[in-house]
Amino acid sequence: MPFDANSIAVPGTAQSRAGVLRRVIVVAPHFEEYAYRLARGLSERCDVVLALDLGALRSEFEKRTLPGAPRVSLRNNRFRSLPDLVRLIVEIVRFRPQVIHWQEPSGLVKAVIAAIVVTLFRPFVTLALTVHDPVPHDGRDAAVARRLALFRRYTRRKVHRILVHGPSCREQYLQAYLPYPHSEERIALTDHGVILADGIDMPPTEPFSVLMFGRMESYKGLAVLCDAIDILSAEGCDLRLQLAGAGPEIDALEPRFTRHPAVSVDKRFVAAADLITMIQASDCVVLPYTGATQSGVLAAAFGNGRFVVASRIGGIADIVEHGENGLLVPPGDAKSLARALQRVATDKVLRGRLQEGARRTAAEQLSWSRIAADLVSRYAVEERR
Repeated sequence: MPFDANSIAVPGTAQSRAGVLRRVIVVAPHFEEYAYRLARGLSERCDVVLALDLGALRSEFEKRTLPGAPRVSLRNNRFRSLPDLVRLIVEIVRFRPQVIHWQEPSGLVKAVIAAIVVTLFRPFVTLALTVHDPVPHDGRDAAVARRLALFRRYTRRKVHRILVHGPSCREQYLQAYLPYPHSEERIALTDHGVILADGIDMPPTEPFSVLMFGRMESYKGLAVLCDAIDILSAEGCDLRLQLAGAGPEIDALEPRFTRHPAVSVDKRFVAAADLITMIQASDCVVLPYTGATQSGVLAAAFGNGRFVVASRIGGIADIVEHGENGLLVPPGDAKSLARALQRVATDKVLRGRLQEGARRTAAEQLSWSRIAADLVSRYAVEERR
């Protein structure tokens, strides 16, 4: 079956073939909720096939309502074997997309499948790749990245458009990959849209409550947060802190945290529905990170109308406007973090303003409809190299 190789028109570019975006395949070996919401946004403008692990998507939306997307066709693929590769290739040939948009894989077999598909279809379609982490985080992510380095570098070089979450991520990518030809001109910016946002809005409880959740790795800055809680406890500041998530850092620091009666630790993988309840039962989410690209934690906090107190680092500082939708502090500075938490704990007017700012950012900048509309132009390439 022949391909419809029309790409999106780029005004004034002789190499582009005029056409209207009609069909996109989104391939998501990971980030199932992110990919579903992206596909749903794109479906407002074209037909979309979304290839992903349906079991993982169902798990993400357990006890939640999956939002409707009538122009999105779901295709189950676990990206683990040769039959999975063949199934994906057959689907691409049948659907005849103009764009194949990958979410960058984590896992050796998945990375190999991505490299093969990119090689096979590069002459026929526009290939886009969302690079969620331009450089790996410290800890387990770095070990995984070393195993995948060869295939990731190959795939990043071969796609026509690389999408990263904000200027900071773009700068990180360029520092790592600029020696490769055409790196800079192929990179486009996008945003990490809201996730874990189901339209529920519960009022926070008293006293002032702070939540930190996610994988508890070294770059998350738990030691800094622990030092800040020590300071606030000594000063008698009235706040509660809940930690939800597993990882080596919380294993090491749990005894220090739990000596404070106002701190609770939940060392497990928290299901999405329960996590939404935790976010909405808090006043704010804290991100004391010492390293960052962009953050799904931030997108989830804003999606639930909760502001953040966060480190001024990486892509976090591209989204958080100090004093508008959150407070920013220098990374690694426990005293500044303590002062920021004390400030929001004691100032209800400030809390209200930051909460409204978080909701506004979610509805505007982090709206999937807006992100998808912007991506239509980002897919366009002047020529295929």
